[in-house]
Amino acid sequence: MHSTTVTAGIDVGGTKIAAGLVAADGTIVLRRERRTATAGRLRDPGLAGTTAAIADLLAEAAARGLDVAGLGVGLPEYVAADGLVTSREVLAWDDQPLDTLDTALKAAGLEDVPRAVGSDVRCGALGEAAHGAGRDLGDFLYVSLGTGLSSAFVVDRTVWPGARGEAIALGEFEVPASVAPDFAGNLEQFASGRGIGDRYTALGRTPTPGAREVTALAADGDPDAAAVLDTAGRALGTVLAAVVRLLDPRAVVLGGGLGTTDGPVSAALTRTYTALTAARPGPPPLRRAELGPDAGLIGAALLPGAR
Repeated sequence: MHSTTVTAGIDVGGTKIAAGLVAADGTIVLRRERRTATAGRLRDPGLAGTTAAIADLLAEAAARGLDVAGLGVGLPEYVAADGLVTSREVLAWDDQPLDTLDTALKAAGLEDVPRAVGSDVRCGALGEAAHGAGRDLGDFLYVSLGTGLSSAFVVDRTVWPGARGEAIALGEFEVPASVAPDFAGNLEQFASGRGIGDRYTALGRTPTPGAREVTALAADGDPDAAAVLDTAGRALGTVLAAVVRLLDPRAVVLGGGLGTTDGPVSAALTRTYTALTAARPGPPPLRRAELGPDAGLIGAALLPGAR
């Protein structure tokens, strides 16, 4: 009897670490999740949570008689093409994550198994390219719109990393003056889930953690909440229209909680994007990501084979 071959994927986020064993067709055979520990403003000190998630996952694979063919980890940081992490904005890592993977694999007796590290948004793009909304597209722009905001460009089913591994920073764009001429921050601070919550709180209202709570307030008739959501969507639609003029992808795939959910932000984004791209025939359509919150995990499992 032949054992099943799987790849281990780890999706490390600011609030949770998702770990899974993924079959070749993208099916998640086993999925586990744990909270991400904090260290001041940074998360997962020493990558202890990531290390534990890997160890537990590999142990479960062995207990179930599954062959692990690779290990991939997606991180919310800048990652160069060689897998070296070049930023420390979210995670409190000490040693290079690749070294952490090597140690974990050796401890499990799998030191010859290929491993890889990548930015989480590129993992999401890989997952959608192989098994989701981009599987019938040669190229597309993937946008992760949730607590944060980032993007990745897929060319011929390969995610373009950029010369320094930094071709993910959609959130660093300026907010369009046509939407908010006096806003001093960047697009992520204006239109991400966290940014929406912060902007509503800055109006002197009750502190809210994110877009979900602001959306509930808007549904109850709060005009300030409605304005924050509408301007967030308009800013995103304006920036995406500019990006597709530059890149001309076949489509824009919207992922993340805000990107895949109906609501005021999605409505304003779509309305603005459609109006600004209507002058040219056949503009890149907006598509919703199909893999939901597991896009990054599935994509992380694809990383070893994408190197």
